[in-house]
Amino acid sequence: MSDSEYESDEINESMTIIHSCIEQLSHSSKVIYAKALKINTLVENPDLDIWAEEFLLHERAYKWAKHHMVPRKCSLWQIHKTLLESAKRDKRIARGSMVRLLKEEAEILDLTEEQVSAWTILGRLPRFFL
Repeated sequence: MSDSEYESDEINESMTIIHSCIEQLSHSSKVIYAKALKINTLVENPDLDIWAEEFLLHERAYKWAKHHMVPRKCSLWQIHKTLLESAKRDKRIARGSMVRLLKEEAEILDLTEEQVSAWTILGRLPRFFL
């Protein structure tokens, strides 16, 4: 192999590496831009943040809310935080983010399983409200 062929292979390899780095930078910049837009939207329009907005609890959640000292008008974040603290306190969180629900909590969330994923609970949080 001559020196010119060796240099050509080296240049092609370098160009491939540079191209790969540019693709990674492009992807990262898109992700950062999307996150910046989301933060900007929340700063300019705090009313759009569904976690902080207060809703009225459904009747079936009144007893649970009273027991856990949660007001009848509260946010998704308050319910989520209270559920998590209660489960931790009672040692009802298992490995793999599985949570053992109390009978009352399962009825509010319309769940029949004894242990459910934390993601399932997050998806059903709106059932606490009207």
